[in-house]
Amino acid sequence: MSGEKCCRCGEEGEDRRTLHMACFYAMEELGLPFEKEVLFHAELKDLKKVKDPVSFDLKHGEKPFKLTIAPGTVKCKGELTPHQLYTLRVCKDCRADWMQAIKEWFKQNPKLEKSCGSGIFVRRNGSTVEITEDEWRRENPDREPVRWKG
Repeated sequence: MSGEKCCRCGEEGEDRRTLHMACFYAMEELGLPFEKEVLFHAELKDLKKVKDPVSFDLKHGEKPFKLTIAPGTVKCKGELTPHQLYTLRVCKDCRADWMQAIKEWFKQNPKLEKSCGSGIFVRRNGSTVEITEDEWRRENPDREPVRWKG
């Protein structure tokens, strides 16, 4: 089989989806195979249509729908603001797993961390958390902790 490889499961095929992630964090720190993209935001009032999308009217059962095979284009007379995105190209099954994981994450109650009183704070995925001295020693056997004294 030929086609594009799913970056998660490795399946090769023709029908891939692009997952976009933007959360103002250096996602490469997670060690996942993200690609970087930049999208530009513009005010709708500053855009002028140049080309219409290429679409076909189709009918599936009783419901007509439009199948777009190429996007249209626009010109901008105002400012463009860049936004960095991270992307993953995946198969439909892996996309479904990703969507389910987001759904479960959203429905979970956020865990509220209680202070353990160590004064040892570390960054984990962009968040500052307090850890115990034992955790520090397991994770940093050759370093002494720096304690915050507030």
